[in-house]
Amino acid sequence: MQTKRVCFILLTAILFGCATSKKGVTLHISNPGTTDRENEMVEVSWHEVRQHLSLSEDQAIVVTSNAGEQIPYQLVTNGSDSVETLIFPATLKAGASGTYQIAAGEPDAFQPLVYGRLVPERKDDFTWENNRTAFRVYGPALKATGEISNGMDFWAKRTESLIIDKWYKEDLSGKASYHKDHGEGLDFYKVGRTLGLGMTAPVDNDTLCLGHNFLTAEIIDNGPLRLTFLLTYEPYAKGDVMVTETRIISLDAYSLLNKVTNIFEAETEELTLATGIVMDASNTTATFGDTDGIIAYETPGNEKDGTIYTAAIHPRGFEAVKEMEGHYAGLNKYKPGSEYTYYAGGGWSKAGFSSFDEWVAFLKREKEKIDQPLIIDIQ
Repeated sequence: MQTKRVCFILLTAILFGCATSKKGVTLHISNPGTTDRENEMVEVSWHEVRQHLSLSEDQAIVVTSNAGEQIPYQLVTNGSDSVETLIFPATLKAGASGTYQIAAGEPDAFQPLVYGRLVPERKDDFTWENNRTAFRVYGPALKATGEISNGMDFWAKRTESLIIDKWYKEDLSGKASYHKDHGEGLDFYKVGRTLGLGMTAPVDNDTLCLGHNFLTAEIIDNGPLRLTFLLTYEPYAKGDVMVTETRIISLDAYSLLNKVTNIFEAETEELTLATGIVMDASNTTATFGDTDGIIAYETPGNEKDGTIYTAAIHPRGFEAVKEMEGHYAGLNKYKPGSEYTYYAGGGWSKAGFSSFDEWVAFLKREKEKIDQPLIIDIQ
């Protein structure tokens, strides 16, 4: 009799445990803004999700829409030793709400929408992309040739395919140059010894203090929806002060803008930082800037390749916006050792933007999304 009682208790515990692990989590997500959100990343605490689901260490999950369709997701570490957040794309009309479910289960296979890597075969470029855009920065092997730049380059894309490996392979083999458009896009943005598209540097008496090519590049989150990597730089001078710079750059699927976090270490109480976009001195084109946090520049285009539109957005705004040393720049005071986070990226006249005004309107919508994040209620 005692044996039967023990077996019954054990069976009850097992069944209860199974039922608990399969319990679902419902996310009520609201869009508080006046702008539609299309495939915007929802980000929730992984610890909280695991607690709700009573997940074991090795259990996978499935994310579904209210219609029961599976949604791709990613577990994000932010460079730590464990998972910190869960992200997945959500689409919501302005002012609307939606419901998503998370449950234990085996997810469908989803194609990665982001990609990036060090490219040693092309002098240590680090190049990254998502299904809409692509970028690169320059490494130590290029510096060894005398080409010094810590600016960000922009590759204009008009395909949702991931093209980095293909473009490099075809370019290096002589089959097809990525400086010419073969139907997918091309690299025709000029960086040189500048900040390129929206990188940041300390300012010394109205002089930009530019670092050199990155020393190391480390991927800390590798898709399928978000690529994040960390760049380190050799110390450089700002006046009589040495500065050590670290950059963390993150690109989500579907986004045209990178999230950039700079950390500058220096033996001083305060720095002035400039986030700058290189300008073409030979051709005056349109600019847009406001202290609310948007700077934008239209590069001189041509009929063959089109026009690149560039921008940086700082969530808390810029204290000043001005032209300086061949850059259109937003300036802020900064406390060394703290995080300086903003967004930078570009668009192309052959991939969705018919004019600079249309680009600026897009940036204003992006700024609203940053200012009014999605509201998430976990149940």
